[in-house]
Amino acid sequence: MSQQQGKHEVLKEETLVDADVHLAIPEEDLIPYLDEPHKSRMKHTYLGQSSRDGWDRTVGGKIEMDLDGVQSPEKIQESLCDEFHIDHPLINTFGLMSRNPEPEWSIALMKAHNDLLLDQFLDGSNFKGLATITTQRPEAAAEELDRMGDEEDIVGFYVHNTGTNPPLGDPHYDIMWQAAEDNNLNVAFHGSANGFMYEFPRQNQALNQFMEVHVLAHPWSHMLTVTSLIVEGVVEKFPDLEFGFLEAGLGWIPYLMWRLNKEYSIRRSEAPLLEKSPEEYIKEKMYFASQPIGEPNNNSHMESLIDIIGTESILFATDYPHWDFDSPEALDKHLQSTYSPEERKQVLSGNSAELFDLNI
Repeated sequence: MSQQQGKHEVLKEETLVDADVHLAIPEEDLIPYLDEPHKSRMKHTYLGQSSRDGWDRTVGGKIEMDLDGVQSPEKIQESLCDEFHIDHPLINTFGLMSRNPEPEWSIALMKAHNDLLLDQFLDGSNFKGLATITTQRPEAAAEELDRMGDEEDIVGFYVHNTGTNPPLGDPHYDIMWQAAEDNNLNVAFHGSANGFMYEFPRQNQALNQFMEVHVLAHPWSHMLTVTSLIVEGVVEKFPDLEFGFLEAGLGWIPYLMWRLNKEYSIRRSEAPLLEKSPEEYIKEKMYFASQPIGEPNNNSHMESLIDIIGTESILFATDYPHWDFDSPEALDKHLQSTYSPEERKQVLSGNSAELFDLNI
């Protein structure tokens, strides 16, 4: 089945759910899914232009950026599922509309991305998808969640949370979270380094290397989101809603969890909706994708980190096909060396199945 039988053979008998698989959608492919005046605009506009930030992600061509493997269901099956024994890829369109300054344009793109996902990647395939939601107008996001909630192959939704203003715990978004809860759709947050130095946080403007930006962008975005969701009481107001955090690894979680505990212990009046400690909400309602898996000099430290977070809170993810994606072995070597078969299964498939209500 695999093209690298020896390398991936150990995972062949396991069920793998990949929580973070991105599509590469050429802008022109969205044109049939847009109404006027947006259809004509797309013919003369390059959406990605607003995301160009000048950074060289290829390190002068040393890193290959081949996205052909995610431009059709057949390519995903061949280059990801067959190659790495991924049984259930959860596909998103990697929409970055939430920082777009034009709300109507973003709303049109949101609907187009979701219609393309349903039509070209989920219809007739065995794949499941995460609907893209843009956040400038929460009432429009709520309407889209109502529309997507009727789609059997949509198992959750995807929010780009770098530069989102106000932060996502603000009561401004309550209508969106209510729609998510009503439709039994949990959320996956995903940060981005695209345009990051100009948006969040502002002090990032002086960094000189893309490496610096890429180290910080995703965890900073998630730290802001987790803090906002907890302190503003979203975790209490919507008790049936759960949250996943993609592509920031695991190392930032203990610091934030314990820092929030400390602040809550001395400033409890500023989070009046909370009935438990921040750590309890994080452990009970939040999941964290393994990619990019950290690389401590001492491997036992990674296993200590997994212990702190708990195998019941970690999602296996590759971030395929991005240049920094993780092969399944990057996580599984830690799981095999330390954890029980039941705990390993929980991370490789069980937690994603629970978060996204998968029947596997």
